[in-house]
Formats: sequence, structure tokens, C-alpha cells
Amino acid sequence: MNKTRIYNSRVMDFYLKLIKAKYPHVNINDLLKSAGMEPYEVADQGLWFTQQQVNQFYAVVVQLTGNENIAREAGRYAASPDTLGTVRKYVLSALSPEKAFDLLGKFSQTLTKSAVYSTRMIGRNAVEVTVRLREGIKEEPYQCQNRIGCFEAIVSSFNYK
Repeated sequence: MNKTRIYNSRVMDFYLKLIKAKYPHVNINDLLKSAGMEPYEVADQGLWFTQQQVNQFYAVVVQLTGNENIAREAGRYAASPDTLGTVRKYVLSALSPEKAFDLLGKFSQTLTKSAVYSTRMIGRNAVEVTVRLREGIKEEPYQCQNRIGCFEAIVSSFNYK
């Protein structure tokens, strides 16, 4: 079992913010306890979790919310005003969608050490995003769905479809 810490606590924080906003019946402290996590761990942006810890967290989230598609929803929520706050308005006003995707590789390193992201423009309004898992890393399908939600959030932040 891989004990490498590769997922930043901010990933779980995105889920928690979504749950607080859309699933108020879920007790966050109970969720974290069931997942073997502490609130201070998720609040510490310098803390990283293992694949096993993240899988346990996700399983509890799905169980408590009843939403098997919550990974993609959490990815989309990652770019919401609730998550990024007022800084979102200023950052987005200085960026184009092309530049946002260009910065994706650097930003992703603050959330995960599991993969390397690369992007390239393939058309006037099309971008190709490649995510390559690092050697020895095996992720779960929900993690890909979460990434897709994040990519969709980038596009929707600029009011594009």
C-alpha cells in the first residue's frame, strides 16, 4: 500500500465547502472523523494526504451525500466565488481562458503530486489538456471526474460553454 502523501488538503477543502453549501445535512466533523481526518489537517494547506486517505474521504462523502457524481461537482465548485472568494474576480479579469489553461500545470502542483499537466492550444477556442500520472501512481475514476469538473469550471468562469 502506497503511503506517499500526494494530495494537498485543499482538495478536501473544496469538497467541504461544496458540502456546506449544498448538503447542509452532512455533519462535517462526523464526515472527517469517519474518513480518519481531523479538521486542523484539512485547514492546514501545507498538509498532504495519501491515496488511501483520499479514497476513504471520498467514499464517506458519497455515502453521506448520496451523490455518486460529487467528484465532478466538487471540481466545478472549485472555481466558485464561495471557494476562491473575491480574489476570483481580480484574477479572472487579468486572465484569458488560454492563459488560465496555460497556468493549469503550475497551479495543479499546489493540489497534487500525482500527475503532470500539460496544455496546448489546438484551435482558436480549443485547448488540449494532458494529465500524465507519475510513475507508481494509480488513481481512481472519481479523481478523473474531479479534474474534468475543474476544467469545466475554468471555462465557465469566463462565461463560456
